[in-house]
Amino acid sequence: MYKVLSATLVLSCLAGAAWAEPDADPLYNPKPMAGDVSLPLPCDGQMVFRYVYVLAKGALDDHEVTLGYPFSEGEPGYQQSFISGYRRDYINGQFTLSDLSKDWQAKVRGELPKADGVTPLKPMLYFIGKYEVTQRQYDLVMAQAPSLAGEGEPPACEAASGMAARLPKVNLSRFDAERFAAVYSAWLLKHHRDLLPISGRTGKGEDGGQAFVRLPTEVEWEYAARGGHAVSRQQLEARLFPRPVEGSDSDGPLGDWAVFNQVAGGTGQNARLLPIGLKKPNPVGLFDVIGNAAEMVQESFQLVHAGRRQGTYGGFVVKGGNYLEGEMTLFTGMRREYPLFAADGTEQRNETTGFRVAIGALSAPRSRYKELFAQWKDEGRVSTLTDEIDEDQDATKLLDGLIANSDDPQLRDRLGIVNEELKRSVSLIAKQREDAAGNLIQSAALVAETINNYNIRLTNLRKSRDEARSAKDEASAKLFEAAMANGQSALDGALAIYIDNLANGTRYSDAVIQAQFQRTKEELARKPVLGKSLVTRATLFVRHVGEYRKNRKADADVILKQLLAP
Repeated sequence: MYKVLSATLVLSCLAGAAWAEPDADPLYNPKPMAGDVSLPLPCDGQMVFRYVYVLAKGALDDHEVTLGYPFSEGEPGYQQSFISGYRRDYINGQFTLSDLSKDWQAKVRGELPKADGVTPLKPMLYFIGKYEVTQRQYDLVMAQAPSLAGEGEPPACEAASGMAARLPKVNLSRFDAERFAAVYSAWLLKHHRDLLPISGRTGKGEDGGQAFVRLPTEVEWEYAARGGHAVSRQQLEARLFPRPVEGSDSDGPLGDWAVFNQVAGGTGQNARLLPIGLKKPNPVGLFDVIGNAAEMVQESFQLVHAGRRQGTYGGFVVKGGNYLEGEMTLFTGMRREYPLFAADGTEQRNETTGFRVAIGALSAPRSRYKELFAQWKDEGRVSTLTDEIDEDQDATKLLDGLIANSDDPQLRDRLGIVNEELKRSVSLIAKQREDAAGNLIQSAALVAETINNYNIRLTNLRKSRDEARSAKDEASAKLFEAAMANGQSALDGALAIYIDNLANGTRYSDAVIQAQFQRTKEELARKPVLGKSLVTRATLFVRHVGEYRKNRKADADVILKQLLAP
């Protein structure tokens, strides 16, 4: 199973010899894709990562997502749905484009939304392993542990080879996975620190948050597994990620994407662990997030109560199911709880559970204090809800002033509690208003599309009426006239709804409208048929909202002409 590799590879193990990323490698990246980034491993190996992003105002912002799955009674898994824990959670990335090394920037920049200097949101990124950690990768890293601890020189390059090298590393404990991440981080920081991202990168390296390798959090893992930024909101909440088949509107068979038990419709004659990269990737480019080896995540297990995680911690969380599962039991939000220790007191291990890694950093490095403080101060401000309230008239800000100027310690404490509760309530309202503004923009785009469709139908009816008149067919002409009247009424009604939406749009601050417009454009652009048209109509709607905000009125004829313009 093991063999000594060439002297060249041995030398490359020693304290960071020059490393060149190959375009493709059956051991480490069997299916290269645009946007792949990688970090070196000892002995000229590599660990490949995929980026996932969230559009956000900054590090303190986040995006609400659904985890788990809402099983119906009678569905497979219903009796254990309390384990999967259908709930809401929040996700954000830790890195901006400028936090990355120049090599990573070059590979990722073209894959991200284009910044126009006006849009208020930016892609906040995180990175997660493209594949499950393999036996070979595990061997190469863990062989470095003694030398990193000061116990001798780096070893010769011995690691799993052949087909075994590409199998996911299983039969390891949660502690083993964390030890791997710790040893790999130590090796990277010693030999390849310059390749790692830095959260809040500045000229002063010590002010930024130096990246390291860790297990992904559960929300990072599941958001990426569901398709992350690459799928629509509806697809993100589905049981499984989209599996497109060229020339078809239906999803392809899960067996093309996942390794699972053939008895329940799975793959292979016998259920067994298979090498990485044999199947198709999910929408963000991750392989084997469903089936093959189940995967550990960072958090300890918590039950879910009333849509939120309950306070008691248990064992460790395992995601995605494994190669012994049947197809009907697999879903993207699948989670299991395993004990940290076996009955004999040894660390719990099994043949179906492995892991993939993510890249983390400090959430609040010194270089981001100013940015985070500014965002924190804006949280809970009433003036952020609407342009009608000036900042100097903001109730929460006025209350801050009263607290600061009070000489009564007891009063200050009581007012402080009131102010914090007020800010918390305002923050909740702000989130609801942001969601409502995004829904309004999407709705208005669909209304505009409907107006255009009504107009096309009216044009066709008018043509048919004129042809009937030319043929002296007055009966048909009258029928077409009646249909035209109904069509014109429907168009006028839709236009009235559109103008009402303009008025509603001015109830939100311009900053909220612009931020939600940016998110909505991404959402609409994913729609395969109407996407481009709806983005155009949403763009026009936001422009109309701005004009209505300024003029306090709308000219229906002008708006209709603009909506129908080619």
